[in-house]
Amino acid sequence: MGKQQVNLHGNAEAEQYVFARPGRENIAKQFLLIQFEHFLPTNNFTYDYASMPTTQMGNLPFNYDVKSFPDLGALLLDDKGSDGAAMVQLLAKWHISLPHNTAMVRMFHVPSADRRTELMILYGEALPQDFAVPVRKSGDSMDKESPSSAQMFLEHARQELVVHAR
Repeated sequence: MGKQQVNLHGNAEAEQYVFARPGRENIAKQFLLIQFEHFLPTNNFTYDYASMPTTQMGNLPFNYDVKSFPDLGALLLDDKGSDGAAMVQLLAKWHISLPHNTAMVRMFHVPSADRRTELMILYGEALPQDFAVPVRKSGDSMDKESPSSAQMFLEHARQELVVHAR
């Protein structure tokens, strides 16, 4: 769908690459955000995902989580100036919206020792209508509610994306 630079609340800069597979009524059946992000020198923030499980994508380790949302697009737009809001706004330029009842896999790779740079990948897809895992506004952790479903969506993300690091 496009590429854009985003300033994140004056704390970080991000370069986003947004992809979507639209379905009926221009609602994304699947979407993918690949984002390269770094904190600005005006702060001392670092990225810390140590509490999240890990997985491999290609030869890179990623921390990840899998959640379900009833209206992810609205939730992301609530945080004006965020990377999620920027992604939703870019999709809207193409008249594409995120699905209601969405599964989203967030993956984070922190390549530098100072932990001030990250590669973030968001993969999402519309949940099937008969999907049994609950969805709540704040996002339910599928990792806890349904570990087998979480693994299924993680595998879907792996199937859609191949990571090659040099």
